[in-house]
Amino acid sequence: MRPKARSILRDRQGLSMILVLCIGAVFVSLSAALVYAASVLTANANHQLLEQEVYQLATGFSDVLGEELNDATSSFAKFVNNTYMTSEFYGNDPFEQEAPKPTTFDATLSADGSDGADEIHVTLRRRPGEEADKLNLNSSVVGLSISSGDGQWQTVLSNWENDSYKLVDMQLDVTVTVKKDGESFSYTVTYDRAVHYDVSYYTLDSATTHYTWSNDNPNTFNPPAGGDTVTITQSSEAKRIVPHFNTNSPEGITYTRGVKQRTTTTQE
Repeated sequence: MRPKARSILRDRQGLSMILVLCIGAVFVSLSAALVYAASVLTANANHQLLEQEVYQLATGFSDVLGEELNDATSSFAKFVNNTYMTSEFYGNDPFEQEAPKPTTFDATLSADGSDGADEIHVTLRRRPGEEADKLNLNSSVVGLSISSGDGQWQTVLSNWENDSYKLVDMQLDVTVTVKKDGESFSYTVTYDRAVHYDVSYYTLDSATTHYTWSNDNPNTFNPPAGGDTVTITQSSEAKRIVPHFNTNSPEGITYTRGVKQRTTTTQE
């Protein structure tokens, strides 16, 4: 009996050892799974933090450029207004078509790296504004038709002559791209540019004579020296008054923030 009992106990001890080993293996596997899951969650959290950081850097820098656009003394506004928005920059009329290519330049990073970015790029793209056709470029001839007895046209001309009269002549896309630790994010804001242009002269109907007009004598158009004055009366025939603006001398430039476009975040 005793040898048989000892044999049974030995068998049970062997099964217990196997069970203990199996349970231990299960716990080891669970521990490894938990460690892996924790590492994945930590990596995802760090990645989300990095995404949020480059987003904040891009949008924050974009806001700064937006403020500088409306500060005529800033270097950014001077470049945009005096160089980029002029016809000479690409050798074509900026009121005719979108710029054939964007302009990209590196933004100035702080010397101590306190801005937190590895690289910041600013890309500009321009296109004609919604009121560019009113400038009467390329013989588009947008003007005011008046008929006999019309007493409102003087008010329209007075508005054209007023320093507060502005046209949305161009649009500007400003894209800020921030790169940090292999993460890249681009943020684009479109601005409408409103500007005042002085009226250089007026033409009447299809004639090419250059006339001037003044609030002091609102019914009269004065020609160059030696020409005939044109006076508009109730009995006058219907005419078309066409303003011609001096686009070489923009004044009172302001930018209004329009469409925002967030491009996708990318990893290098």
